[in-house]
Amino acid sequence: MKDWTNYQNKTYGDDVCKLLIEFLDNYKIDNAIDLGCGSGNESVYMVKNGIKVLAIDRQLNKDFILNRLSDDEKKLISFKEGSFENIELPKTQLLTAFFSIPFCNPNNFDELWTKIYNSIEDNGYFVGQLFGDRDAWIVVDSINTFPIDKVKEYLKKFKIIKLEEVEYVRESDNKKWHFYDIIAQKKVGDKHE
Repeated sequence: MKDWTNYQNKTYGDDVCKLLIEFLDNYKIDNAIDLGCGSGNESVYMVKNGIKVLAIDRQLNKDFILNRLSDDEKKLISFKEGSFENIELPKTQLLTAFFSIPFCNPNNFDELWTKIYNSIEDNGYFVGQLFGDRDAWIVVDSINTFPIDKVKEYLKKFKIIKLEEVEYVRESDNKKWHFYDIIAQKKVGDKHE
């Protein structure tokens, strides 16, 4: 299993994902799951906005989150440690996955997506990213990358609020990024097949 400690240390206190800010500026929810919460920047932001959050990661560092919360805010956060391949997800109004679920074992991704869908309540939301098929990581067998048609297939039982393709080369290390920013609402009464 990859050790994510360096990544968590490096991203601790980074800016909150703009996609989450955009979502919370426009939609009201009471509870959320932050799937693959990493160093917890988005979990902290949601808690500070009065949302009850279940922070999930395969390698949890609770202190990264707890030391940024007041005693009252700590009552809004709970934690679960587990891998994408084995995690069980409770019901939630919002499931966020910021640059996380593409790192699920590709053999288990469809099963994970079904779990995500089933955990979201009717009219609830998915907010997060999937990597595109022009990302530099397409050559890494253990990382999931998708063409746009496949992403739309995953979202067929959702109302797509935002599906924006982002593509650029990061100057610091010349890494080619290609991903989809997604905000989607689960349709009422649909059952995942």
